[in-house]
Amino acid sequence: MLNRQALENYTFAGTKFTIPAGTKLAIPVYGIQTDPDIYPEPEKFDPERFEEDAVAARHPMSFLAFGDGPRNCVGTRFAHYQSKIGLATILGNYKVDVCEKTTIPFEIDKGVPFLTIKRGVHLKISKA
Repeated sequence: MLNRQALENYTFAGTKFTIPAGTKLAIPVYGIQTDPDIYPEPEKFDPERFEEDAVAARHPMSFLAFGDGPRNCVGTRFAHYQSKIGLATILGNYKVDVCEKTTIPFEIDKGVPFLTIKRGVHLKISKA
């Protein structure tokens, strides 16, 4: 969830609905990123959604993992690089399997204010 505050009155185009200046807003990132109008079959693992052509065809605010604008995450690039290096290191040296303790399909824990999987994801990692 991204928390923001309207700095000025904002009226949505084609409507009479206005957000008054000073209104505190909570932007539901998970709701946007699992909207079937933006991402067909949102629960399906589909890395092709993030290929250049697919990304260019969507509204730029349809993926906000790190926020956007002047208050976006300062560690965005670092997080991307760190994730890539970590995954490459693990996948290059180890075999990774889901453990029997992991519930499949995953269930989202709705009692937590951020995206969390109930009972966690348990992995078996063995030398390749």
